[in-house]
Amino acid sequence: MKKLISLLIAATMIAALAATFVVADGSILFSDNFDSGVFNEADWRVNGSLFEILPGGPTNSPHLEGWAEAVVQQTSYNDDENPTPAPRVYNASFAVKCDTWFYDDGGNDVDEHWVGLWWADHFEDQIGGDRIVYTVRCIYETRTVAIIVHGENGATDYFDDDTVLAEWHMPDDVELEMDASSPTVFNLGMRINGTQIDGFFNGQKVVSATAPIIHQHICPILFWNGGCWTGFDNFVVSTADYDLFGEGDAANAPAANDGAPATEKVIESETVLVTDAEGNTVVEVVTSEVARPAANTGAAATGGTAARTGDSAIVVIAVMIAAFGTAIAVKKFSSR
Repeated sequence: MKKLISLLIAATMIAALAATFVVADGSILFSDNFDSGVFNEADWRVNGSLFEILPGGPTNSPHLEGWAEAVVQQTSYNDDENPTPAPRVYNASFAVKCDTWFYDDGGNDVDEHWVGLWWADHFEDQIGGDRIVYTVRCIYETRTVAIIVHGENGATDYFDDDTVLAEWHMPDDVELEMDASSPTVFNLGMRINGTQIDGFFNGQKVVSATAPIIHQHICPILFWNGGCWTGFDNFVVSTADYDLFGEGDAANAPAANDGAPATEKVIESETVLVTDAEGNTVVEVVTSEVARPAANTGAAATGGTAARTGDSAIVVIAVMIAAFGTAIAVKKFSSR
């Protein structure tokens, strides 16, 4: 009898250990808050960058900053010019977020000023050829967050120009100020998991869509600047299954609903071959349009703690307590 109960206790203890590995999903892959004051080529593409680390600013801490000419800042990769840095490149299974803002239009007279996060399904410097580029952008003039894609080279059969797959219009009570002295700091995020793309504003999922992934190659992540004087800080990349945005069990749910208007066009990943008027076979993307209300993102949240890891700790503690209680019961039973 004692052996049987001992086996039960051992099984309970093993279950506690297993819970740690079952519930604690994902991990942080890379983060940089620039507090070191060093623009590290092991983390970032330093050569040719027009961004620089400056102290203070909207986040009251060191951050990267650039004028309208600073179009992109990308994570590190290896090439003939930089063969030694450890690459910061990712396949179609990651999440990324950063704090960012609009100082002013940078003297750039364009219709839309925006900042965004960028990734492609392969990096042209590595293999060349076709690719689809995926971005989550915050556009100042329209007060929108959008998932925008475009095809390059042969991939224009999928998306010829910039195509808006999903768009969220901010409610009137959401602050978004372009100001050189006191701009609105907001957290912008993107998650790509296979063909699923999600966009986040202040820790809330506000847009989601699907799109073809034509390659499964690795690529750097870019902070992309559309004609602004801007900056960014607290840059974090994780695996797609890590709870970077503090969603908990809602990570796979649709964009949140608070009754504010938003419209998303969802692009299905399958394509259709059709014959045009001239007898040529062309690729056509099947599209559907759905109305999807917007999330309430008025709070200045930056999102993201390892909620699942915390939950796993609670599960483990509960199971361990149960095991301990069983052990006490066995001791009392044995002493009778």
